[in-house]
Amino acid sequence: MADPIELEQTDVRLGLLRDVADGKVADDADFTPRLHVDGEEPVDVRQGVWEMERVRWVEQPFTSRAWQVTARGRSVLEEAGRG
Repeated sequence: MADPIELEQTDVRLGLLRDVADGKVADDADFTPRLHVDGEEPVDVRQGVWEMERVRWVEQPFTSRAWQVTARGRSVLEEAGRG
């Protein structure tokens, strides 16, 4: 498989990646990725999640609606934490 395109590590993308790592992003009944925050209405984050999926920062296992950070995504978070 060819290397994926690179994606700029903006604060918003890194924040969403952290939310995925914290288990806060899952597909709803119509398979739209949504950010779930206690006491708030779930927010549609499909564009950001799908961008990160394209560069293999996140993936969705076939056994769950919850999105997960990949090893590549964890590396991005670790690198950003050193900044």
